[in-house]
Amino acid sequence: MSQLNRLKSAITLADFARLINFKPSALSYILYKKLAATNYQIFEIPKRNGGTRTIKAPTDELKRVQRNLSILLQDCLDEINKMDKRKDRISHGFMRERSILTNAKEHRNRRFVFNIDLEDFFPTINFGRVRDISLKTIGLHLRSAWRT
Repeated sequence: MSQLNRLKSAITLADFARLINFKPSALSYILYKKLAATNYQIFEIPKRNGGTRTIKAPTDELKRVQRNLSILLQDCLDEINKMDKRKDRISHGFMRERSILTNAKEHRNRRFVFNIDLEDFFPTINFGRVRDISLKTIGLHLRSAWRT
């Protein structure tokens, strides 16, 4: 069965945990039991133009969940692109075999390049937004809380 079909058929947290190579109890603990604030290490780094930037880095266990989920989603995206006979050249952030260098290469020798930085982008992403996009793009029916 393809990764995309396995993801679409995941009904319980246990199904999903197995997809990302986690024990269901460990994933449940990270998502529901552990205090959200303890999933991140918070520190500041200096900005080039003065001031500081606050960094909220995930703990190793949360980073592992995120990395495994990223691999699964990129596999699914590859399947979708293959089915639709598409080659995505636009997305570079958090993409396999893509980097700031491959992004810059796409813009080389262009007369104009528009560059923006969305302030506080990640804190604006919530479960509802992820759910809506998942439903519209791949038909994934996420629940706000899985049965275990």
